[in-house]
Amino acid sequence: MGFSAKQIAGAVAAVLALTALAAALVDWRHRKRADLDRVSLVDWRNLQVFALIGAIIAAAVAFQL
Repeated sequence: MGFSAKQIAGAVAAVLALTALAAALVDWRHRKRADLDRVSLVDWRNLQVFALIGAIIAAAVAFQL
């Protein structure tokens, strides 16, 4: 029941893409908040960017395998 490297890279790309989508939604809600004094502990925009970069790299690796 071993997984190939292509399957693992594809799964990592999918998880990172979903993480980027979730971070985008949370960042959108954070920017539209009514109480501007409520700050977030997580910088959602940076998390989104890094997740997208990771997803692109993992997808490229999956396509090359």
